[in-house]
Amino acid sequence: MKFFIRSFLLIQFLFSFSMAKGQSSLIDSLFHTDSIRHLVRVLASDSLKGRYTGTTESLKAADFIADEFEKAGLSTIAGNNGFFQEVKTGWFNVVGAILGKSKPGQIIIFSAHYDHVGSLSTNPYPKFGGQAEVEKGDTIYNGANDDASGVSAVISLAKYFKALNNNERTLLFVAFTGEELGLLGSKYFVADCEPDSIIAVINIEMIGRGPFSNSNPFVTGYEKSNFIDILNRNYRSLSGKKSERNFFKVDINTNEFLFSRSDNYSFAVKGVPAHTIMVTSASDKYYHNLNDETETLDFNLMKKVIRAIAIGTTGLITGKDTPSRIKRAN
Repeated sequence: MKFFIRSFLLIQFLFSFSMAKGQSSLIDSLFHTDSIRHLVRVLASDSLKGRYTGTTESLKAADFIADEFEKAGLSTIAGNNGFFQEVKTGWFNVVGAILGKSKPGQIIIFSAHYDHVGSLSTNPYPKFGGQAEVEKGDTIYNGANDDASGVSAVISLAKYFKALNNNERTLLFVAFTGEELGLLGSKYFVADCEPDSIIAVINIEMIGRGPFSNSNPFVTGYEKSNFIDILNRNYRSLSGKKSERNFFKVDINTNEFLFSRSDNYSFAVKGVPAHTIMVTSASDKYYHNLNDETETLDFNLMKKVIRAIAIGTTGLITGKDTPSRIKRAN
């Protein structure tokens, strides 16, 4: 019997090691700095003129994201127009799905917003931008970090989880419109769904620059559920870095109220464990600055963060982990 137990435990260890090794290999094969840079460069190009909500250029950005979702092999949602959920005329959320195998009614959402503030003529917040030096004659708020970086992460994760093919829960990948105008796209999305079916929302915002080259991501509203504990526990057990106790850090930027300023909040007020993973705070000198361009981002940092999100959410995807609910707003 002792021999059987030792053999069984050895087999379990080897199986877990093999799974972790295979997952790591897939991550490394799909998350390339070149592919991440390409996604950001397209979305933050001058030709899209800052992706102001409702413009022709915003629609071009939505089309690009939908094409990437289709390439990844995602499915569309019944009731939508392909990958597009119409918020209002000319405004679209972009939504793709991977149906869950054994728990299709339980939903995990990965999201980011693809809109930005446009140009000098459209920016609704001209007095609240960072103070980075701007190239003479530049009029476009490219929004490379805010939030082309987050959208590139959502697209990359969609490709990864589709290839991994082990999601017991249904996965939705959403690029929201209208975030800069008051979380309008995510508010519409929440009003059109059943919040109790959503297990967690992993919103990704501004992951392209940190105060240090080895910066770690932080989680907004970390104290409102045990979501950050799940991320760190999965990361420790599967990344081979068990000594790194907390890869995902708590949000210390309390005076910036970041939890309520991104699309996670539309879900959180309904009780959903919805948090934003960030690296850059709103005090960044490039925030809402004309020089938030592709060239200012650290793509090695982005790869590290996207990889960590893929590993940290493993238990959510397989159905092993369920975060505690957030207290509903009155």
